[in-house]
Amino acid sequence: MSDDVITVASDVASDSWGFIGVVRVGDLEAYRTLEVFPTPDGARRGAQEVLVGVLGELLAGAEWRRLREAKGSPPTRRDLALGLLDSAADTFDVHPDGAGS
Repeated sequence: MSDDVITVASDVASDSWGFIGVVRVGDLEAYRTLEVFPTPDGARRGAQEVLVGVLGELLAGAEWRRLREAKGSPPTRRDLALGLLDSAADTFDVHPDGAGS
C-alpha cells in the first residue's frame, strides 16, 4: 500500500522572472501560486500559507458542524473551551465559590 503525501515545493515561474509555489498530492499537481516570488524558499512559504489557510478553514468548519450536530444548536464559548476561565479550570480545581486549590 502506498500513501499519497501532500508536498509543497517551488518551481521556476513560466516567465523565468521568479519562482512560484507548487502543491502536489502524490505525483499530481494540485495548485500553483499566482504570485511570483524572488526566491524558491519564498515561493514554497507562500504556497504553505495558502494551504494552511484552506486546511484551517476546512477543519474549523468541520469541527463547528460536528459540535452543532452533537448539541443540536450552535456551540457556545464553553463548548469550544474558549476563554480564560475555561483554561484555568483545566489547570486548577475551580470551586463554585471561586476558590481554587
